Amino acid sequence: MKNTFSQAMAWLHTWAGLVIGWLLFVIFVGGTIACFDKELTHWMQPALHGHERSADSVNLASAVEQLQKIAKPHPHAYYVTLPGVRGKSLDGGVYYDAGTPDLVTLDPASGQKIPETAGGEFFFTLHYNLHAQTWGMYIVGLAGMFMLIAILTGIVIHKRIFKDFFTFRPKNGGQRAWLDGHNLTGVLGLPFHLMIAYTGVAIFVANYMPAGLFAAYNGDAEKFFVEASDSYERPETHKALKSIYPIDKLVADARARLGQPVTWVSVHHPDDTSATISFGGDHSRDVAWNYRSVFYDANDGKFLHQSGPMAPGYQTYTFIGGMHMAQWGGSALRWLYFVMGIAGCVMIASGMQVWVSKRAKKIAEAGNVSGYALVQALNLGVVGGLPLASAAMVIGNRLIPADVAARANAEITVFCAVWIAATLYAAIPAVHKRGWGQFFAINAGAFALIPLVNFATAPNSHLFATIGRGDWSLAAVDLTALALAAGFAALARHSFVKARLPAEAREPRRNDRAGANQPALADR
Repeated sequence: MKNTFSQAMAWLHTWAGLVIGWLLFVIFVGGTIACFDKELTHWMQPALHGHERSADSVNLASAVEQLQKIAKPHPHAYYVTLPGVRGKSLDGGVYYDAGTPDLVTLDPASGQKIPETAGGEFFFTLHYNLHAQTWGMYIVGLAGMFMLIAILTGIVIHKRIFKDFFTFRPKNGGQRAWLDGHNLTGVLGLPFHLMIAYTGVAIFVANYMPAGLFAAYNGDAEKFFVEASDSYERPETHKALKSIYPIDKLVADARARLGQPVTWVSVHHPDDTSATISFGGDHSRDVAWNYRSVFYDANDGKFLHQSGPMAPGYQTYTFIGGMHMAQWGGSALRWLYFVMGIAGCVMIASGMQVWVSKRAKKIAEAGNVSGYALVQALNLGVVGGLPLASAAMVIGNRLIPADVAARANAEITVFCAVWIAATLYAAIPAVHKRGWGQFFAINAGAFALIPLVNFATAPNSHLFATIGRGDWSLAAVDLTALALAAGFAALARHSFVKARLPAEAREPRRNDRAGANQPALADR
């Protein structure tokens, strides 16, 4: 037990951050990229570039026919997302009461399938459940709770929290630079990090604490959400539906009733005479998620229901979810979230490296086979390897042939293979002791390759073509890759310069030791 409250908080801050730090870094990287998940998905669909169509020109009946062809018996719903300002493809899915949905991506202009891609959806799913379904969601929720503990204890132990905002001394190198980077990004993004951690946990509150759901609705989550959001659902009749009413005939009426463009359409219980056709708008108009929708009978197209105001509690919940998801506010807000997300990644990475730097002497004494060496290797493998794997996946999108079966899985395989290889390389003692410069340089090269490979393989998608026709959402992907390449190159140069200095020149001066402005840090 620590002797003082500050020391106890410092201990809790350190271990809450370190134990879950690598996982938090993965979650933050996934969430940061997911700020522009639809834009990244569109970039990874070169077959659509240069001839995008609006939602008004889409044939929804044709899209539903495509879903009927791939559907397994007894589907729960067909769901189609129309092209919009951000996403340009026509995305369809067949969802079941249990199991993985069957998904298809169509060209809105022709209605034909286009080469599949894992796209930005891969990083969005990585962010909220690590591609591990329900168990992953619980693990991410636990990580979010640990993050809240680390943030709150970090506030307590900071004695000069505002001064740290203006303090960064990278020339000192070593522990001082890592700690300054941790403090600076932590203080810079403090309100954002608090908000994102709390709202991320709160989004799945019904899953984490289902007692109320079981008590009031006997565990019927669908009934709960239908009532809370004033949705509409009919019990199945178990009689076969002969055909679905032509959906395109209902779009104009749905648009008029909603008072906004239609962005999605869903057919619930499509094989049953209880089937309904529903339409909804987008989430960009308000902070709270937009659950306004209209419902029609799938047998004859008769209007059935229009959702009204949500219950106050559910309205609060959708506001919290909207704050986390950032679908409102346009591209400016998403760029703000993206920058704050990068700051969060730096905060987590530098915090883990502070722990290593403070124990440099113990690490040297422990040798290559120790817990300290494992932490060093994981720091480098996760922090250095994950961006590299992300860049490799994007490059792989351009190099994997369009007609490869399970193409999205092939992209994910590239991501996993590169990350595993990077982590194994980082596990080599000579690498993880002084490997930061190498990993920074490799990442710089990988991100610089993205626009080059794009230029060589996609004539309608490369930077000169997209800027020439004013398609800035596509150009931004290449430009962001170049900016990240420049950032990693600067870090690599700094690391190599410091590595060439004599050992005494790399150590911070005694009157500027790493814990000077935070006495509590000495007991971490």
